Amino acid sequence: MPLSLREVLDLDVVRRGSPHVVAGAGRLDVPVRWVHALELTDVGRLLRGGELVLSTGIALPDSPAGLASYVASLADVGIAGLAVELGRRYTSALPAALVTAAEARSLPVVELRREVAFIEITEAVHARIIDELHLSRAAAALALGQLLTSRAESLERQAHRTLISALIEGPGSVGGFPAAESEATARARAMGVEVTGRDLVALVVRLPDAGMRTAEPPLGRGGSAAADAQPGVLDVAEALASACRAANVPALVGALDDVRVGALLSLPPGADDDKQLRTFAARLAAWSTERVPVLGASRPAGSLREVREIFREAREVADLASRNPGHAAGRPYYRLPDLRLRGLLHLLREDTRLRAFAERELGPLLSYDAAHGTTLAGDLAAFLEAGGNKALAASRAHLARPTFYQRLALIERVLSVSLADPESRASLHVALLAHQQSRR
Repeated sequence: MPLSLREVLDLDVVRRGSPHVVAGAGRLDVPVRWVHALELTDVGRLLRGGELVLSTGIALPDSPAGLASYVASLADVGIAGLAVELGRRYTSALPAALVTAAEARSLPVVELRREVAFIEITEAVHARIIDELHLSRAAAALALGQLLTSRAESLERQAHRTLISALIEGPGSVGGFPAAESEATARARAMGVEVTGRDLVALVVRLPDAGMRTAEPPLGRGGSAAADAQPGVLDVAEALASACRAANVPALVGALDDVRVGALLSLPPGADDDKQLRTFAARLAAWSTERVPVLGASRPAGSLREVREIFREAREVADLASRNPGHAAGRPYYRLPDLRLRGLLHLLREDTRLRAFAERELGPLLSYDAAHGTTLAGDLAAFLEAGGNKALAASRAHLARPTFYQRLALIERVLSVSLADPESRASLHVALLAHQQSRR
């Protein structure tokens, strides 16, 4: 980032000069390209813009018109600012004519009320500018290197991603779905993926929120990988594409966004896709020694017209499973039936009737928590997640049993329900799950 005039004034060497901004205070964030100490009146011809000019004022004009002309020449060049040291030409303050002219042109002018060596200011500022330049060049070189190294995978993945996005957006969308299904079919076939007379399965890979650590070099690339390398979405897309090729499963594979990779698998009609999905999950799991990506798979579809819906299903399954890592633990991939009640509530999360139900069931308890600073809703969740076992819930909540039992009794009074009643527990559990969904 370029060094701003505000940052220059905050340098220790400049602060020793007791800087005081007397004009152009609204433009202190302008970048400073260089610093010049100049004692001339016709300095405009020597400058290129972006400089901070240092002066003792000994050569400045005496007349107000001359000072205004001096300021105009600096402003026309586009300097970052003018700093004048008091004590030689001007003892207590800069001339009002200079300050007025600078304010009219929004040119920052700074009084240096104590003596400071200009060479120290120029050295300090130039060192910072050069450091920032080196950092910028290093960042540019790194970005270019990443672009060049990822170009080979990006070309094929970009083509796949473009077609997947068009299929998801649907006919008539801005994204450019082909005018006829035959055109989309031809484009997919040209990429080696037959979509006619096949079972089409959407697969969405959701990257974990925490970083993944590479356990082996990225699939399809040579060389070694750093132990702490974190593969991005493009790397995961390439890994999934490689796994599809290894399993002889034709597929369109591409990044959907910053945290999701999508694949449209083309399988023989009636084929059991469990083996392939397990293989893909195992291949991607090799990327991580901690948290692995979550795979969400759709039901099979018979035509491209259903692609939008099956991708939505796979995406919602992957998202929900990633938020509930303990649910259906040990599954290599997830489908909607695997998520059971949570899956149903996720699909209905926008339904106003579900929201109204959750509000009826939990409203008084949530209001009580808000008014009294309590966590009764959390205590209720712990109780229900323990299957109604009070002792187990108290242990998990790290509370003494009498304390936890008192809280359950208070919950019953606030909600006017009996937690011993199975239907009450079931209703409250559904309401809590729905409430949690709405907050995500």
